[in-house]
Amino acid sequence: MKVSDIGECQLIDQLNKLLHQGTDETTPARQNLILDIGDDAAVFRPQGYQLVTVDSLIENVHFNRSMLNWADLGYKALAINLSDIAAMGGVPQYAIVNIDLPPDTLVSSVTDCYNAMRSLADKYQTAIIAGDTNQSSLTNLAVTLLGSAENPDKLLTRNTALPGQKIAVTGYLGNAAAGLDMLLNQTKVPDESREIFYRSFYRPEPRINEARLLVKEGVRCCIDISDGLAADLLHILRQSRVSARIELERLPVHPSLRLCYPLQAQHMALYGGEDYELLFTAPAKVIEQISAQSPIPVTIIGEIIPGKPDELKLVDKDGRALQPEKNGWEHFKKPK
Repeated sequence: MKVSDIGECQLIDQLNKLLHQGTDETTPARQNLILDIGDDAAVFRPQGYQLVTVDSLIENVHFNRSMLNWADLGYKALAINLSDIAAMGGVPQYAIVNIDLPPDTLVSSVTDCYNAMRSLADKYQTAIIAGDTNQSSLTNLAVTLLGSAENPDKLLTRNTALPGQKIAVTGYLGNAAAGLDMLLNQTKVPDESREIFYRSFYRPEPRINEARLLVKEGVRCCIDISDGLAADLLHILRQSRVSARIELERLPVHPSLRLCYPLQAQHMALYGGEDYELLFTAPAKVIEQISAQSPIPVTIIGEIIPGKPDELKLVDKDGRALQPEKNGWEHFKKPK
């Protein structure tokens, strides 16, 4: 059955039922929700200081429908927004979903998409409360996510890095880039590595809990890695008006990435993007405390230093300085 067979109203009814099946009404988001899907606007009681972010996944820009399933599309659309809230040190609460669909889209594809979003939302006690559906020649999925912070003085921001602080990242870097290469170029890798790379690219884990740990330990500077480590670190350097030195041998590269991409692994970790790990700065002692409590690796990769704003120094294992490439994803900019 296609969406054109049932029309917008019936599709919305189906999605509304799907999103309310087995809903946990005891979560803070649900307890503060007054009206959700079914009226002209959702109504909720705000909690603390409000955060808001929006991200879109646009067909033939961010994804190709032949390369992913609808569940992965829904999961990633919400995950990248959750990652933005995490990078600010906030708690996610309410998601608003806008989806544009070709008329020949299968209803089962749309429900697969929303089931994946709902499953991830439930994991992080987030409620999908409103949205819009539209006819389009291409599939576009946009999620607006609202979150909260209890204290604006404890927000994680990009403009608070200080000379002498260490630079650290959560998890591993470069796996998502390997996943994209694997899909685009049909690169053959062992099944175990294929699963790691695929999930890294299409099913990144939002670091909500890790970000809460950063806030608890007093970290104030953070960004999530969406455009690539080098590109996202430059955002911090520009806004904090500092420089940085990265030791390339310290980059956390998964053994599968080293095995499958021995020549490209370091480059993928530095420039690949879409890892959605947290990149943050703090005193070494604070990072050690975070690492001791974190269920995932936390790795110091360099240091914030005085100097020109946005100057990034890369040092190889022999102490030689390397010139950073101007890589990293940026909309509207022509590739060189």
